[in-house]
Amino acid sequence: MRPRVLIIEDEEPIAQAEKLILEEYYEVHHAKDGDVGLQMVEQLMPDLVVLDLMLPKRGGYDISFTLRQNPKFSGIKIVMVTAKTLQSDEEKGLLVGADHYLTKPFEPEQLLETVQRVLGNVSPTN
Repeated sequence: MRPRVLIIEDEEPIAQAEKLILEEYYEVHHAKDGDVGLQMVEQLMPDLVVLDLMLPKRGGYDISFTLRQNPKFSGIKIVMVTAKTLQSDEEKGLLVGADHYLTKPFEPEQLLETVQRVLGNVSPTN
């Protein structure tokens, strides 16, 4: 069974690009805003969430913190992918529970390698 990844991203072209990068190796799902994203986490129990910070309805920091406060979701890995490039933004992302912080724009290989590494070097072909 392939690891399950949920992309929470409101910009459709970015979400589609991320999905295209990951779907060969992972079961990929997409939510367009923070509220739907949290609902989908509950339903899908993904192995990893690719999380934008600036989202409608509920931001990425809030989603990450919410997931980390619930023991049911403690095993879900979080990769924040954002245009926010300040060191303080990254520190806040890690503080609220992100496992990795990746800034946009990024190369396709960077996203794939980050997801692989955060999932524990699990071979994507498993």
